[in-house]
Amino acid sequence: MTNNDFSAPRLVPDDGDAELTSALRALYAAPESPSYWGALERRIMDRIVRGDSLDSWWSVPTQWVRVGLIAAGFALIVAGSLFLRSRAEQRQMAYDAVLGTPAGGPTIAIRDAQTERQATLNYINGR
Repeated sequence: MTNNDFSAPRLVPDDGDAELTSALRALYAAPESPSYWGALERRIMDRIVRGDSLDSWWSVPTQWVRVGLIAAGFALIVAGSLFLRSRAEQRQMAYDAVLGTPAGGPTIAIRDAQTERQATLNYINGR
């Protein structure tokens, strides 16, 4: 492998299509007129001074504020209830892991009758 195998892709077309390249450069070139840049600066500064940013596309309309707060409150309630439910399930699982779940009632071990000697041997061996 050579070093060129992992190079970044070229954003400018190769010289194979010079006509297309020059047309795209002319289309996307910045305006050369100084009056364009001066007018752009004046428009930006006028909007800042007037405070038009309150009615801009990124601001939230006043009618939506109440709906947004209600939706956020509802989402908070749902998230909180799900969190509390998962914690309760975790507590129950921890409780069951420590104490174990009941197996349906007491279990009684039934042994065959033993002689006194077998009972002594079982007692000594811990059976």
